[in-house]
Amino acid sequence: MPDPNSFLYNNMIKGFVDIGSYEDALTFYFQMLNNVYNRCNPNNFTFPFVLKACSKLTAFEEGKVVHGQVLKLGFSSDVYVETSLVDMYGSCREVVYSKLLFDRMCKRDVVAWNAILASYTQCGVMECAKGLFEEMPVRNVSSWTTMIGGYIQIGDSKEALECFYKMQKHGMKPDKLTIMTVLSAVADLGSLEIGKRVHEYMDTNKIEIDGYVGTALIDMYSKCGNIQKARKVFDGIRSKNISCYNAMISCFGIHGLGDEALRVFREVERTRIGVDDVTMIAVLTACSHSGLVDMGCEIFNLMRKDYGIEPKMEHYGCMVDLLGREGRLDEAMGLIESIEPDIVLLGTLAFACRIHGNVELGEELARRMSELDPTNSGLLVLKSNLYAVEGRWKEAAGVRRLMMDKGIRKKPGTSWIEINNVVHEFVAGDASHSHSKKIYSKLLELSERMKLCIPTTQRCQV
Repeated sequence: MPDPNSFLYNNMIKGFVDIGSYEDALTFYFQMLNNVYNRCNPNNFTFPFVLKACSKLTAFEEGKVVHGQVLKLGFSSDVYVETSLVDMYGSCREVVYSKLLFDRMCKRDVVAWNAILASYTQCGVMECAKGLFEEMPVRNVSSWTTMIGGYIQIGDSKEALECFYKMQKHGMKPDKLTIMTVLSAVADLGSLEIGKRVHEYMDTNKIEIDGYVGTALIDMYSKCGNIQKARKVFDGIRSKNISCYNAMISCFGIHGLGDEALRVFREVERTRIGVDDVTMIAVLTACSHSGLVDMGCEIFNLMRKDYGIEPKMEHYGCMVDLLGREGRLDEAMGLIESIEPDIVLLGTLAFACRIHGNVELGEELARRMSELDPTNSGLLVLKSNLYAVEGRWKEAAGVRRLMMDKGIRKKPGTSWIEINNVVHEFVAGDASHSHSKKIYSKLLELSERMKLCIPTTQRCQV
């Protein structure tokens, strides 16, 4: 078009935002500004979409430029533009700017309140978010969902579920987004019974299990250990998207059912939906957990050629884990040397060295990890364990002493079990559980019984 006007530019920007092409949306916005000849000035319809693109890209600097244009062109009192600015600064973790804008707003609807609430939850300041939530004159489903998601973000899934129950007591009916968020909390807790109740609630209230809700259900059942239920949900989804397939492949993979995972992967290929990098991570993880080394190597080598996917650090991590588990440490090291590895990748191979007793390579990896993060507690524990594998007890004790002297503590391991709809959480060395004496007594009994079953030569190693 020789003379595109503001209306056409707005539609192009909106179209790019709708399909997730946020960089293109910003490109068209700046083209619009540069089109001085036709005087295509942005208007109040332009800015909400442009600011949404900035929010999705967490483009703080670009967002400030757009904010300057809002002030220059006189749209700073438009409630929709103001709300979009609050949301943009919140998405960029600039909650102070969000609050300043919100406080200056003459008119605040529920969308504006939700925007500032989301700014708090995205920054993890849940105490402030809770206070604001109680202060809100009107709450809708989005308000409650934002609070639930905020608790999940800070790792407090129990409080997220409590918020969900309160939402229902207040007569607020959850939507699909709420259900997906709640299922994420259930998956984190591994509470199968609560997950089943949420699923029953969906059936009772005729909430459609589409590709997105179905993915959340599959993930929940997978993390709660019920593979059959996950497969049943997967088979029942009429219109599956790639996320559904990824969740099902991951479910089979983490439970060691590599052949089943590969069957689902081949099904994706037949449907021609188009695999993505998450699919590849799920498949490679499945191969790793099932010992399908050759198949994993073949898929990894075909990523660029057949699937058009450039391997990322996560894919290299899967391959290092795959080769490391099988003791093919030199091949894994070759992969690491071909890229610039991060501390997680080095740690994956170092852990394999500990399992297979390759102390020399393990020490080299530990040295490189130390250069990246000298005070990493996991690294120091790994070094201590490597020395212990070789019987070098003095060096192992020296590393532990160094940790004590520097006040470095390893984050304790946590596990939980669900009994009679109650999730019991356990932390290594913790004695706060009401039945801790009985638990430790039973553990001691089991330990003694296990020693009786182990031959004397092996018992010394244990």
